[in-house]
Amino acid sequence: MTSTSTLARAARLGSTRKRGVTLIEAVLYISIALALIVGGLVFFQQASLAQRTNSAVRNISAIASESRSLFAQQNSFSGLTQTALINAGSIPTSLISGTDLKNEWGGVIEVASTGGTGVNADSGFTLIYPSLPKAACVRLTNTDEAGSGRVGSGIRSIAFRPPGGTWSSEAVPASGGLSPTAIVGTGYCTQTGGIVDVRFTFNR
Repeated sequence: MTSTSTLARAARLGSTRKRGVTLIEAVLYISIALALIVGGLVFFQQASLAQRTNSAVRNISAIASESRSLFAQQNSFSGLTQTALINAGSIPTSLISGTDLKNEWGGVIEVASTGGTGVNADSGFTLIYPSLPKAACVRLTNTDEAGSGRVGSGIRSIAFRPPGGTWSSEAVPASGGLSPTAIVGTGYCTQTGGIVDVRFTFNR
């Protein structure tokens, strides 16, 4: 016959087993959950940046190609604007926002001839791609000495500025190319708030 003391011990043992997680276990579970959340956010941000950057590569290449194609029969790029490209149906529809062109970071894209006077007037065109984060800027602007990079070929120069500011920095690929290391070292892509406007100047 079971004694009263034996039943009491069994009851206490059952109660101990049902008391749930300890404080240490709870802290451990929370730490693991936070690590997973932070890791997921970092992965999402990196994946989002890579996706936007790849989209920018395609769009800049498309704009440069269509600009050359539209003015292929002309002696210069005089009259080239983003509006002219939109009206000619030469722009990816994903970039068109009313009468403006907006890039993957919400900046307004500008396209224009290089201007100037004499025999070299309007011999090329510029494409301003604004509001780039530093990592995207580095990936989009590296070129070789021939002016070929991820966004296309025939790049005459690349200028950098704080958003809406003054073009204080300009690099010419022909002077030695623009490697990612060189771009980071010069600080071209490091502007106020980590955001930079980039101006590509293309040859014909």
